[in-house]
Amino acid sequence: MLFFRLLLPAALLVGWNPSAGAASPSARTDLLMDQLQQLGVVIDRLDRCGPGAEQAAYNMGVNRLCLSEGLKDEPGLQLDVLTHEAIHVVQDCLDGLETPSSSTISLMLQKHGGFSRAQVDRFFAHYLDSSTAEHVLRVTQSLGPLQRRRELEAYALQGQTGMVETMLARHC
Repeated sequence: MLFFRLLLPAALLVGWNPSAGAASPSARTDLLMDQLQQLGVVIDRLDRCGPGAEQAAYNMGVNRLCLSEGLKDEPGLQLDVLTHEAIHVVQDCLDGLETPSSSTISLMLQKHGGFSRAQVDRFFAHYLDSSTAEHVLRVTQSLGPLQRRRELEAYALQGQTGMVETMLARHC
């Protein structure tokens, strides 16, 4: 029953096809980049993506994504990082890709799926990698509640490229 409860929000979000995961991380990265570019997202490959050592960043409103050149040597990490940023694109789409604001997947699940906040929290907790939980808490500590929620969603789903690809297709 718990599995069904966790899977139901995913089914609501997407018609997810886990068999898409058979391609190599590099091939999946290329496909995801193509999908983002078809939506009008400009992808810059730079040495650094921000004032710190950020590996990537998505700038909503201008639909611009930066992906660090250094990630090319680590295809699996590059795919996870790109998927993380693609979640921010999905969040942006939920409020209109052309607007300077974005929403959260959590709010969409509550509003259109009839899920409670607790159910949505359990869904994201299920996907959040426990080995990164401390990092997520640290990097989101100074953020406001809405920004923190967006980041938490992105960290939770960054390993779910197939789900994110389908959300992009469905919500953008």
